Amino acid sequence: MYARMTRFRLKLGTRDEWFRLRDGMEADIHALKGLKHWFALQGDDDEVVVIAIHDSVWSAEAAMPDVLKLWQRIAHLMDDQPSTKFYAVTRFDTIFDNV
Repeated sequence: MYARMTRFRLKLGTRDEWFRLRDGMEADIHALKGLKHWFALQGDDDEVVVIAIHDSVWSAEAAMPDVLKLWQRIAHLMDDQPSTKFYAVTRFDTIFDNV
């Protein structure tokens, strides 16, 4: 498995719109080839971290054109450019069925 971690900061006052747009893009996110899991984290300072788990490095890289299109749909909410890093997943364990 391979992970893509993207970080960005929301503009002040855009949190609710971010939630609405993110939830509205769910079907497009789920359609990304090789995507197995994803989750979004948000700090009190409006930093957002999105972690996507793909079945392979190849699918993670191949999904990037579609991922960039998704980021473009919310670019007006971002206070800075998203930064993305890729990681090999060395352990993945699920304790709960649904979080």
